[in-house]
Amino acid sequence: MSEAGRTSRVIDAHTHLYGPDMAPPYWYEAMAEYGAALSGRSAAEVLETIERDWFDPQGDRLVADMDEAGIDRSAIHLLDFGLYGGVTESVSLERRYELYAEATARHPDRLVFYGGIDPRRPDAVRLVRRAHTEWGMAAVKLWPPAGFRPNDAQAYRIYQCCAELDIPVLIHTGQEIGPLRSDCTRPIYCDQPANDFPELTFVLAHAGMAWWREAAEIAWHHPNVYLDIAYWQAKYLRDPEMFAADLRGLITIAGKRRVILGTDWPALRKVSKVAPGRWIEVLRGLAEKPVGGIEFEREEIDLLLGGNAERVLGL
Repeated sequence: MSEAGRTSRVIDAHTHLYGPDMAPPYWYEAMAEYGAALSGRSAAEVLETIERDWFDPQGDRLVADMDEAGIDRSAIHLLDFGLYGGVTESVSLERRYELYAEATARHPDRLVFYGGIDPRRPDAVRLVRRAHTEWGMAAVKLWPPAGFRPNDAQAYRIYQCCAELDIPVLIHTGQEIGPLRSDCTRPIYCDQPANDFPELTFVLAHAGMAWWREAAEIAWHHPNVYLDIAYWQAKYLRDPEMFAADLRGLITIAGKRRVILGTDWPALRKVSKVAPGRWIEVLRGLAEKPVGGIEFEREEIDLLLGGNAERVLGL
């Protein structure tokens, strides 16, 4: 994309790296089953597509897609599967920290490492400190679908550690595919932690999805809570006007300085209507060509596309 028409940096605050040693096989199989249910293809076909189009352990494909879309920087999120379903030694948490750090070092001006941790791990705090100092982890990702709630006592140890390290915490909110736990992902479970750690920046990933109004109200109520719209492309694919209405509501309730771009890359990267380059065009175009008559200010879109992430997350 040319620089013409760009008014600020574009920052994707929510992507992932996948590969043979980046996640356990059962995770890819679960995603294949989910994709098969949506597409009508067989799980085997979907799994082949995942391995062909998603696997990118060094981040080269991600950066190429960023170049095509005009995205300047991306945060790569690591998920901690260890206590959910077990992992092999090749995908141990420490090994995956190393792989993410290697990808970040390979693309130091483009990628930023956000590391996952399950707060129920006995050595969770030690691992967070080590990941921050040794592997350059710039933020912590909590993944409640693995079976815990963000207001559990174990999570408070992580919040205290991140407050001391002065790094943000990102928390998955919104329903998740089975057999993961959607009942742990309600945004309301992030409300009390935001009260108890006002000095800590929280980002509610996916902006709550089905519970987006709940997420927006929490962000409106807490000046330290922000929302990313990772995987909201799925809303657009179902109904562009409904997507625009939901995004309008999200920004109106939470505030224009509280909503951050996330794509959940590589999810949906091969769907032409929301492929990375096309998706940025769709979002940028909301200010010029209202969808269904729903209007956005240019400043709102610029802040969404990069200004908020640059200010809040230092990207």
